[in-house]
Amino acid sequence: MKLSSTEGIALAEEVKTGGAVSEEERIWGLIAWLLSVVGAVITLALKPTYRYARYWAYLSIAFFIAVIVSGVVATIVGLIPLIGWFISLLISIALLVIYIIGIIKSLAPEFWRPPIIYDVARMLGIEKLK
Repeated sequence: MKLSSTEGIALAEEVKTGGAVSEEERIWGLIAWLLSVVGAVITLALKPTYRYARYWAYLSIAFFIAVIVSGVVATIVGLIPLIGWFISLLISIALLVIYIIGIIKSLAPEFWRPPIIYDVARMLGIEKLK
């Protein structure tokens, strides 16, 4: 049996995510990631039955916590002339890259596990979703 390209893509998405993820769930996952804590709270309040969206809501909250902690660290390190400013810039660029990757992954659909951020999300209870 030969699959068409559309059927093959749908099958690959189902295998990758462990089940079918609807377009609406992907959009809600994107909203949860894009709008940070506000999007996560809205997603958790309005769509509590969407497993994929809840997953991204937890990741979004964990990313927000990581941004706050990184901001404090970058501010403290930024007090050191030149090298501290450079390290602060690297931290900011790394957070921006992670944010952009998250946007892409939330639409993929994919249950992404970014280092550190996923660990924080696990402490928040992300593993209860499975």
